[in-house]
Amino acid sequence: MAWQEAHITGSVLTWALEESGFSRGEVADKLRVAVSDIKSWETETTRPSKGNLTNLAKTLHRPSAVFYLPEPPKHQSLPSSFRKAPGPSKYALDSKELLKIREARRLQDMLSWIREDASGHPIDLPNFAIDKDAEKAAQEFRDTVGVPLEYQMRWTDHNEAFSEWRSALEHQGVIVLQQSLGKEKIRGFNIWDDFAPLVAVNTGYHKTAGIYTLFHQVGHLLVRENAACLEFVPPTTDKIAQNLQVERCVEHFSAAFLMPKAEFSEVAASLIPAQSKIISDIKDVKKIAALFKVSTRAASFRLQELGMTSKSFYTQVSKELDKLDLPPQGGSGQTDPRKRLDEVGLLTVDLIFGARARQRLNDLDVADYLDLTTDQVDDLRNIILNPPEFC
Repeated sequence: MAWQEAHITGSVLTWALEESGFSRGEVADKLRVAVSDIKSWETETTRPSKGNLTNLAKTLHRPSAVFYLPEPPKHQSLPSSFRKAPGPSKYALDSKELLKIREARRLQDMLSWIREDASGHPIDLPNFAIDKDAEKAAQEFRDTVGVPLEYQMRWTDHNEAFSEWRSALEHQGVIVLQQSLGKEKIRGFNIWDDFAPLVAVNTGYHKTAGIYTLFHQVGHLLVRENAACLEFVPPTTDKIAQNLQVERCVEHFSAAFLMPKAEFSEVAASLIPAQSKIISDIKDVKKIAALFKVSTRAASFRLQELGMTSKSFYTQVSKELDKLDLPPQGGSGQTDPRKRLDEVGLLTVDLIFGARARQRLNDLDVADYLDLTTDQVDDLRNIILNPPEFC
């Protein structure tokens, strides 16, 4: 078979090598070539073969077509804001969390490229200024998303609620990931991109907690801020530190989005005992949370924001709220394709399959980015064509 050169862009290869975390020696070993060969491809002194390019793409977790870009993507894979999670404890992210963020960014890079390549039109999400009325901003975004409150309150359980909110956000062009980061780790993160804005939710917490996290991270997207979040900043009349003001703002946005003020206040008022002016029993908070399909923690925040519980209520029940945030035990029993669909979402899979149909990705690229074998990719395609209940 005749030697076929791949006329890739050397600077793009350099970028992909540096983003991968592998040394040139490690990549050379995987490709069974000399380090000098890698360096000569970077300077475009020589060219890799088509086979070398296929192995490069697989090793560096990039679609082959990316190496033909005229120049590297302008952003870095890991924004500096991910070194620590915003909050009172200044939690430093560990290696597993950082790895998951890097993996998400690689996937986002590819999805961004697919969208730009297909249409050239960026995603039109509103820009939420932090000094804007969070209640008004939440209502405006809720109108944009187009999910009436009566639909939300008719959902059967938290699984359906998460699935419906995810679908609504995907319809707006937001990539929604579910990632297993572990208990007591960051609850979620988000990364802005003009063509593939992304939010990720940690499955180490209960789905109801994940719903609040989902819109907390969306709030960060709407202020165009990348963030990985662990703690919440409860409502308070006290002055808060400058570095927590945005965090408190997106907390307010998330609560106002999921629990619109007028309707929430009406439901809560109906549960206030005749002899009292506030809700003080966590059982009543759980009832409210169940109606709105949110966590008890989120409902507690909202009550405190609206002055419908005591200023110390959240502190009093915080330990119980921590327990409620934990997910039920037991495995899912799902196949790998089904798990991957839950992890990356239907929008991600549709974009990847669409790029394959346009011959912008090959079968190996698709399998690599979906972290499946080629046979499992076929199984995933069958799941989408003959969908079971998606959650």
